[in-house]
Amino acid sequence: MRIAMTGGTGYLGAHTVKGLLEAGHEVRLLVAPGEDAVIPHLQALGELTVLAGDIRDAAIITRLLDGCDAVIHAAGVVGTDRRREALMWEINAHATEAMLTRAAEAGLDPIVSVSSYSALFPPPDGVITADTPPAPGRSPYAQTKAYADRAARTLQAQGAPVVVTYPSSVVGPAFHTAAGVTERGWAPIVAGGAAPRMPGGMQMVDVRDVAEVHRRLMRPGNGPRRYVCGGVMVSFNEMIDTLERGSGKRIRRIPLSPKLFRGIGWISDVAGRVLPLGDGISYEAAMLLTAATPTDDAVTLTDLGMDSWRSPQQAILESFRR
Repeated sequence: MRIAMTGGTGYLGAHTVKGLLEAGHEVRLLVAPGEDAVIPHLQALGELTVLAGDIRDAAIITRLLDGCDAVIHAAGVVGTDRRREALMWEINAHATEAMLTRAAEAGLDPIVSVSSYSALFPPPDGVITADTPPAPGRSPYAQTKAYADRAARTLQAQGAPVVVTYPSSVVGPAFHTAAGVTERGWAPIVAGGAAPRMPGGMQMVDVRDVAEVHRRLMRPGNGPRRYVCGGVMVSFNEMIDTLERGSGKRIRRIPLSPKLFRGIGWISDVAGRVLPLGDGISYEAAMLLTAATPTDDAVTLTDLGMDSWRSPQQAILESFRR
């Protein structure tokens, strides 16, 4: 198939493009200026053409989709930096809505939209599934992903072959790109040698498994679908244990209540409006960690013929060894 792709120079996107090329697909990749460092590594794997441009430009989107059979839309602004809130609405929400709509009008099949389980958190029944409705969201990232998800579901209700994937916290070694946001989030713990000791945990999934999901979706004629890619629940203490093993450094555990941890996240969000705090703790991340909300991925694994997910802890260790 000839597949149009956005976000292919990012952490998850590069793995997805790699999988598509290795499977023999032809990929046309939309690349923003200055984001092409990974391109030579991808071009060595198969037939890849590059289109430079801005995803917010309707003419560029038309050129990207023209002559393609399918599209995977993975472009997005990921993170907790509230100073990028306006950009998140432009890219994650409105550009995504425009992309999916244009692809449906052009008759592409499938039209894959890469969302996030943050768009579905918190679920009304305590478990995130493909039927969980989009949530209001507690951060600009979650709010913009939920907006895009509602747009995708509107198209699905109209019969468009839109397929939405909902990765959880994605971990594992990068393919010639910057590290993922989850790794950037734990970097201060490793650097400082200290972490909270508290109950909680998070669903984590190997970046290569999510890329494999996207590769297996490249079959037309299956209609609208939604797939949760939650992976495996890893307790917070298990994650810190794995960070100790990967870094070879002892990480001191400081007792902390979930309520206080969420309070620190809220303060971080407020400070992040004016200070460059990066992708450390946020209120959204604190809520996800302390809630330890599970996902039900049975439909994903069954429909796509996947036996199981890789170990997130092993993926974290491989990140340290890369």
